[in-house]
Amino acid sequence: MRNKIRAFVVTVSIFVAMNAAVMAEGNYTVGEITFSNLKELPGGFLETKLPVKTGDSYSNKSLSDIYLALKNLGYVSNVNIYPTIAGEKVNLVIEVDEANGALNLAKQVESKQDYTQKTEFKVTSVEITGAKNTSDYISKIPAKVGEYFVPQDVINGAKALFETGYFESVDPKVERKADNTVSINYVVVENPIISKVSVSGQTLYTEEQLKEALGIKEGEILNGNLLDPQNNGIIKKYNADGYSLARVENIKIEKDGALLVSLTEGIVTGISYSKVNSKKEEERRNPNQTKLRTQNYVFERVQKLHEGQVYNKENVEGTIRELYRTGLFTSIEPVFKGGETNPNERTVEFLVEERPTASINGSISYGTSVGIVGGIKFSDTNFMGKGQEATFNVEMSNKGSKTAEIGLFDPWIKGTDRLQGGWSVYWKESKDEDAVDSELMKVRKIGTRLTLGKGLNDKIYVRTALRFENVREQEADLDVREKYNLVAVTPSIIYDTRNNSFNPQSGIYSTASYEFGELLKDPRSYSQVELDLRAYHRTFFKDANVMAYRAVWGYTGGGTPESLRFSVGGAESIRGYDSGAFDGYNKFHLSIENRTQVNKFMQVVGFFDMGNAWQTAGAEPDRESANQFKDLKKGVGVGVRLNTPVGPLRFDYGWPLDSVIAGEKKESGKFYFSFGQTF
Repeated sequence: MRNKIRAFVVTVSIFVAMNAAVMAEGNYTVGEITFSNLKELPGGFLETKLPVKTGDSYSNKSLSDIYLALKNLGYVSNVNIYPTIAGEKVNLVIEVDEANGALNLAKQVESKQDYTQKTEFKVTSVEITGAKNTSDYISKIPAKVGEYFVPQDVINGAKALFETGYFESVDPKVERKADNTVSINYVVVENPIISKVSVSGQTLYTEEQLKEALGIKEGEILNGNLLDPQNNGIIKKYNADGYSLARVENIKIEKDGALLVSLTEGIVTGISYSKVNSKKEEERRNPNQTKLRTQNYVFERVQKLHEGQVYNKENVEGTIRELYRTGLFTSIEPVFKGGETNPNERTVEFLVEERPTASINGSISYGTSVGIVGGIKFSDTNFMGKGQEATFNVEMSNKGSKTAEIGLFDPWIKGTDRLQGGWSVYWKESKDEDAVDSELMKVRKIGTRLTLGKGLNDKIYVRTALRFENVREQEADLDVREKYNLVAVTPSIIYDTRNNSFNPQSGIYSTASYEFGELLKDPRSYSQVELDLRAYHRTFFKDANVMAYRAVWGYTGGGTPESLRFSVGGAESIRGYDSGAFDGYNKFHLSIENRTQVNKFMQVVGFFDMGNAWQTAGAEPDRESANQFKDLKKGVGVGVRLNTPVGPLRFDYGWPLDSVIAGEKKESGKFYFSFGQTF
């Protein structure tokens, strides 16, 4: 019979055999199971006795379970297990040393009654031979002196002793005596005393830190459990700090008791981004179906994971989080691969599904004050794959209001440290056909706006906008009230923790801006302050249901031209009322929405809005009413959000709860059609 390898040696060999492929992020299954060295026993019969089978999840504990299961059969004298890696599977070769007359013994065992039944024999002694401190282990044995003998208790006792981790082998001996008593003796071989512990392959921690985490002390008997991947203190330390690809590469025990542990930490050697394959495997795909529209530098500037670093789970999660925050992607899934030649190398591939960001849409709506409004809008929040926001919008109503605007904004200029920049050119003409006498009826604005900003980090941004505008104001009698040019500077600060800028489910977005303007060739100047706070959180339905809140407050200083008053009402503020139904030198409006995702393509919304804008009938603003938030107008409604191939569409219907002018009849509900979320 060949030299028998003890259980501890088996455990160590397990680590050596598994080091080439086991990754913390990977899932391995049991592959082919074969038996060797069989003489009498059929392999198929032994396979039925195994606690694992082909297809089960694999861990090194599977090997100790197999060892114990076969060793405790009674007709197997020793077991050696040799695992080998084959792709995502671990094939097992089980070498069995049969006891003398193994086949007859097996037949006898199979014919016996249940091992768990009490016998007529009483236990007179329970001993452990081979251990220095037997008192530390005797309590773990279920068989007790004075109790009736139960065969299964002996087996369970052997298992309990082996699972302490301090023994190379455990061999139970049961002696039956003539007086109907039995004595039980467990013959054990203790693990070696460790003379020295050495750790190699680490870069993140000192050797002393890892030796302390391992918990194996020099001069003490080795506890083999501390080497198991499930309980290995070194791996636990790495995992606790997010280094989840670290693994024990090799374990070796020298003849003098020196324990040598070598590690691989998982160095990232490659990062790539690929388009999700939405086609079936047998379908042919053209190159455009596999190519990402988004350029590489858009990914790279937000990624927290970098080549040459030790893989850290938080860096991957941070990269995914930042990519979602751009609003450009609907799905991001990381895939990990081992190095082809170096077991310490890892590559990470992100499988990405891009959100349709470019759209050309037409719209039509109706309001009593603005009439029928039609328009066409082009927008792209990932213009040319650069993460830039491009817009072109033309809109007009049958009552004379017109708007045309074109603009481009880059939230992160390529090659800079979070610099932002943008521009827009616009022409706007608003008309109020209900104006009488000397009231302002028509305002035309032609202007341009330049923006420059800087991200202080991934949450806080500062911006400054410079606006030049030509304004023409005309009264109801067609007399020109004023013509002037103005220059305005608007510094602002932005705080943004939203998980997705396109359709947020959590986080806060807030802005604070101050605008100071001068009228050229005119002694007048003006100032405006505006605060905008938005918050989002998931409910108990998690991602399927979100609460969204928005509060906006605005204040103007003296000298503000009438055409620069705040305007409130309509699809973007207080639904249920006409667009711009309320204007004034001060404003406040609040919106609360409950958003429920029905499926991938549709979301239903319930909302409540309230607010107003205040001024006196004359030129001076009604500060008192504004400061006391008097006469807040309220509206409620429902809406639908549709995710279409041409972009997200928004349909809302709002009912006013108050009349526009106190004492007058309330107007009927209003329908709104637009693009994207309200906020």
